[in-house]
Formats: sequence, structure tokens, C-alpha cells
Amino acid sequence: APPSAFYQVITAPPIATNIIDFIPRAQSFFPSSSVPSSLLRAEVTTRASSRRGAADRVGLAFEGVKLQPIELLGQKVDNLPPLSVDLTWQQGLIDQVASFVPGLENLSSEDKDDADAPGYFDIEYVDDELLIICQQALPQQAQGGRFALVKVDNYDP
Repeated sequence: APPSAFYQVITAPPIATNIIDFIPRAQSFFPSSSVPSSLLRAEVTTRASSRRGAADRVGLAFEGVKLQPIELLGQKVDNLPPLSVDLTWQQGLIDQVASFVPGLENLSSEDKDDADAPGYFDIEYVDDELLIICQQALPQQAQGGRFALVKVDNYDP
């Protein structure tokens, strides 16, 4: 399913919630008046942090994911319970055993504020209305993707 909208809600820094609305691929090929709409909303919670030695780099730690069906074939279904996954519970356990189990030391939360630690984006431009970021590149890529986020007043589906 392709994303139809992407929002970033920052109401309690350093916590940000990325909201991604997904529609079925087939729905994106037809005019909205000819196909009953379906919508699944994903909310990905992240915690931002500064990175030592890189003033314009923001570190990210993923804390949770929630999937909420909003609409199915033109019918509201937002009363269905969401599927939620907490991604923070295991980090304390990993930190405790990382020094004892070979191979887990790279998963420890120690030194996660270094400039090149995994999970970050670089700020290329920011003002009151616009944020442009460059995401972390994968090892086989020359550079990551760029995203322009524009301030909006409402993110209701």
C-alpha cells in the first residue's frame, strides 16, 4: 500500500510522532469518486537527540508503532482497536547483557550520541514553516533521501 499522506507531529519535544496514511495500491489508480476508499493510519513514535560533533545532525530512536484502520471500502472503522507495539522495553535488557554476549555490543545504547551512530538525519534547512532533512544513507548508497516538511494546522484523516 502506498502512503497517501505523511505528517510529523511534535507536541512534546524530544518526542515526535510520524503519521503515515496508507491507501490500497489499486485505490491510487482510480478517481476517488469511482472507488470506495480505504485508509490505514500508522503512527511511529521517535525520540530525537543531539549528536556529539555534528550540530545539524539529529539522532533518532524508534519507541513505538501503532496501526489504526480508519476506513474500509467507504465505511468508517476507526472504532476498531489499534495494533500497538512498544519498541522501548527490550533496550534495557540488551544493555544489561550486551557486555556478556559476543555480537550484542553494537546494539547497546552506549555511545548512541556519536555523530555516526545509527539512526539519524541531517537538517539542511529550517524556519517557522519549512524543514528540509536528509535521511541517513544506507551503506550501498552515496547519500540518503531528502524530505521537505511543511507546517500544517490539521492532520486529521
